[in-house]
Amino acid sequence: MIVRFVNRKRELSDLETLYENEKAQLVIVYGRRRVGKTRLLLEFLKGREGLYFYIPRGGMETKLGELSRAVEQDFFKGFRFQNFTAFLEYLAQKFEEKTVVVIDEFQRLTELEGAISSIQKFWDERFSNGKAVLILSGSSIGVIKKVALRGDAPLYGRRSFTIEVKPLEFIDLKDWFTNFTPEDLVKVYAAFGGTPAYLEKVDEKSTPEENIIRLILKKGGALYDEPEYLLLEEVRVPSHYMDILTAISFGKCSLSEISDFTRIKRENLTTYLNSLEILELISREYPVLVEKKRSRYLITDPFFEFWFRFVKPNKAILELGLEEKLWINVREDFNAYTGKVFERIAKEYVVSKIKSGEIRIDAETIGKWQYGEEEIDLVVYSSRERMGIFFEVKWRALSYNDARDILSRLIGKSHLARAEKKKYGVIAKKLSGKEKLRKEGFIALDLDDITS
Repeated sequence: MIVRFVNRKRELSDLETLYENEKAQLVIVYGRRRVGKTRLLLEFLKGREGLYFYIPRGGMETKLGELSRAVEQDFFKGFRFQNFTAFLEYLAQKFEEKTVVVIDEFQRLTELEGAISSIQKFWDERFSNGKAVLILSGSSIGVIKKVALRGDAPLYGRRSFTIEVKPLEFIDLKDWFTNFTPEDLVKVYAAFGGTPAYLEKVDEKSTPEENIIRLILKKGGALYDEPEYLLLEEVRVPSHYMDILTAISFGKCSLSEISDFTRIKRENLTTYLNSLEILELISREYPVLVEKKRSRYLITDPFFEFWFRFVKPNKAILELGLEEKLWINVREDFNAYTGKVFERIAKEYVVSKIKSGEIRIDAETIGKWQYGEEEIDLVVYSSRERMGIFFEVKWRALSYNDARDILSRLIGKSHLARAEKKKYGVIAKKLSGKEKLRKEGFIALDLDDITS
């Protein structure tokens, strides 16, 4: 297992800017567990005066013990804070200096009566007059939003900045894995997503398939039960949430489809779906450039979609140690699923090219287009320019003639979409005749372009 630190330039830059300010700063850093928050903050602390505190699970004595051990060097071996207020008094002294204070998994302080309100009081009366940067970092997204991000939260209005640490994007994997082929990278991303702690477990000496079997499908594998553990941290009774995520992973994406699949009444289902949206495990998306917008729920992370599609429904088989047999049976389905993930990758790439100006359009809308039974994989639209760019995305090798046939059908479908000016493109695993298609005015891209 190789530990790497890749592509957190924007987050580090934001922290640098805050540090250079002469006034005290309160920064909230949050994101799902194992996404790399602690690694980011330790990287930021390098070469700086700073303190790092970790809040463990447990009661007051356990938490005070951990906080005390972190500062023994300032006092004596065996030093101990008598109470949480004494810890905050210690920080108040540190805040008179130019320093960085990180409190990791701070949401666990909600288990101590009055701890969050004490931080609020000290910030208002003492900390905010100093020079330090106080970083409160946590992974229980629901709790963090409740105590720090909502309008009625105790720390709301006091924070200087909020950083949400998200999983890495597909393009970051090429810097992480230097020996995998582009196609292998797509398979790894489709199964493991972009969470650094999951990617660290992937062995480049093995194939993506071997890694999937060893880490995810094998009973006792490092990621065999990971989504269950995460849900147990966030919700009281995870069974309904797991059924909902399984339904979505199988393409049951509307409210009625999810209700039918899970047998959860629609009036109750919306509460569960809202909770999953708050936890950022699902998102609600609407088709673009249509008047009647029927929303679809999607799982936001490829690892979770993979797990709920291939692991949870097959737990009985996997518990018997038949992971190799299962993989043989689901390989074709995995390829079809990877095609869906490739659409996500294509969207990421197109967005990056719009940002860089290589695809020229002042886009404010990007997404899938649907009209009746017709679909277009990706549409980018600018209302100011009244222009749309329409893409089909295919997870297979295409010849020039294949691509021309796909583009012809795309042009026909696009007449139903409202856009005065139109451009067309195709994105494939491998695309022959790209230059010829480009000379004909089309955008022609394949996996080599995305990973180059």
